[in-house]
Amino acid sequence: RGMGGAFSGSDLPPREFRAHRSVLAAATEYFAPLLLGDFAESRSGRVELRKWSSGAGPDPETIEAVISFMYTGRVRVSPGNVHEVLELADRFLLIPLKEFCGEFLKKKLSLSNSVAIHSLAHMYSLNQLALKAAEMIRRNFYKVIEDDEFYTLPFHLIRDWLSDSEITVDSEEILFEMVLKWVQRNPDEREKYFGELFKFLRLSQMKPTYLTRHVKSEKLVSSSEACLKLVLGAVESHALKGEKFHFGTQANSSISSQPRFGQNMDVIMVIGGVSEGGDYLSECVGYFIDEDRWVNLPHIHNHLDGHAVVVTKSYLYVAGSMEPGFAKNMERYNPGRNVWEQVSNLITRKHSFGFTEVKGNLYSIGGHGNFIPGFKDVAVYNPDQDKWHNLESAPKILRDVKVITIDNRFIYLAARTPVDGDNEDGLRSVIIHYDVDTRQWQDCESLPLLDNYCCFQMVVGNTNFYHTASCCPRSYPLDHEEAKRKISNQISDDILE
Repeated sequence: RGMGGAFSGSDLPPREFRAHRSVLAAATEYFAPLLLGDFAESRSGRVELRKWSSGAGPDPETIEAVISFMYTGRVRVSPGNVHEVLELADRFLLIPLKEFCGEFLKKKLSLSNSVAIHSLAHMYSLNQLALKAAEMIRRNFYKVIEDDEFYTLPFHLIRDWLSDSEITVDSEEILFEMVLKWVQRNPDEREKYFGELFKFLRLSQMKPTYLTRHVKSEKLVSSSEACLKLVLGAVESHALKGEKFHFGTQANSSISSQPRFGQNMDVIMVIGGVSEGGDYLSECVGYFIDEDRWVNLPHIHNHLDGHAVVVTKSYLYVAGSMEPGFAKNMERYNPGRNVWEQVSNLITRKHSFGFTEVKGNLYSIGGHGNFIPGFKDVAVYNPDQDKWHNLESAPKILRDVKVITIDNRFIYLAARTPVDGDNEDGLRSVIIHYDVDTRQWQDCESLPLLDNYCCFQMVVGNTNFYHTASCCPRSYPLDHEEAKRKISNQISDDILE
């Protein structure tokens, strides 16, 4: 007997699909009572399908594929049809097919589609998929809210995210602007939700000047007595902190007065070094600037001195050491998980080398080895492949290297090189830059003196005090021609005072 499906929009004629009553009834409890019970569908042998999530309804080929699944247990799912297959599986109570779609979406989950997949998972009660997508969104929330798709979410999901203490954000101010942007996308429908969302913002974590100049003056806030009361309370809490007022237990325990667990914060990290007794250390501590406090972080697995450090968008990498047993090791710190992770080791045992990121890859340049005057080698590390490979060597030994990068292409190095080739009895300072695109080297008078950091790197190049200290390289998004105009050998050593 046939099954008819009015799945199209009202201006389109319905399509009819034929299938065996016994097969449909055996495949799912959705059809069994309709086709075998005392219903009109049982007498007519027709089941009409209406009210789809999209006005046009599922593609006819997708409906045929799902009917075929009820016969064979096989179906072809793609990113283009998975939503429709999932909708049909949910309506027809095809649990195995629904679970199959959930597993398919798990494998396809990425940051770019995490919001859409999270919404689908909620819509169709795919709990494991929802949890996995939510974790990806939570860890990358500051990136997710840059995507327009986020602002299509319904009120209840926006509310859920704002109430989440673990979303990763740069500041609470960003969340306020996110709420405004969401409301402004459809003010007639969404303004009524503003007050409910506003109360989930941790106003005391915003800067006082931002509260008074931007939040308080916002029309949606100033027109609401409840919102204004929250703002004034946050401003007062800042004033009390300024007077070093000691809050009681109840005030300190308020969730709204605490930073979110996932809030991005500026932290100065100190990694490894040498103890007063001369032992190489594995300790790692962080100084939280805004909170004026030191925190013990997980120990690195190596014992380090003379190591090189570089910070990327997602990780902090540490490599090399004066301790021979750890001189090839490289690890990275994952701030989202607060753990050190092992990655591929350096090709050469070394310390005091240049280490920087350009275009997503890490570059290791020169360095010093125990009983070796120094290295000319240049190697590049691809984080996606977790692999190092060697490039053509530098024209001279480069050791005790300090690095800055310009325009995500040019690596400037302040280093020392032996005066007499392989003999390290005499060393002279050298400034040189490397073009990552052309792989060409060129001597320079100085680093581009763009700020105090560059000046400091230049001055310490002529001293013996800082050569085992590891400073993170700094990257400047500056046009190279403009940077070259900042090159000068006229620099005072007052910066060391």
